[in-house]
Amino acid sequence: VFDNNYYLDLQNNETLFTSDQSLYSNSADTEDIVDSFASNQTVFFENFILGMLKMGQLDVLTGSEGEIRTNCSIANADSSYYQQIIESIVGPEEQSQSSQST
Repeated sequence: VFDNNYYLDLQNNETLFTSDQSLYSNSADTEDIVDSFASNQTVFFENFILGMLKMGQLDVLTGSEGEIRTNCSIANADSSYYQQIIESIVGPEEQSQSSQST
């Protein structure tokens, strides 16, 4: 069932990951959001819809425009190494076709 129970679990300190639990335990800013979503499923659903709409408006980088990062918060130092890995999986012709279609 898709519902707001995740936020109720945060309030009850019953999450699987400590990084998730920190949303409730370590920040007054996000604690208010957790409390709001836990106490009102409609507010959670409304915000979820808005978040999905915003994500749908993001420009996705394809082909050689983007990179798969080893650390999500830091650009890879040598993207040519990762480019070679991607080409070995999908092939350079498929990758160039996908970048031309965007």
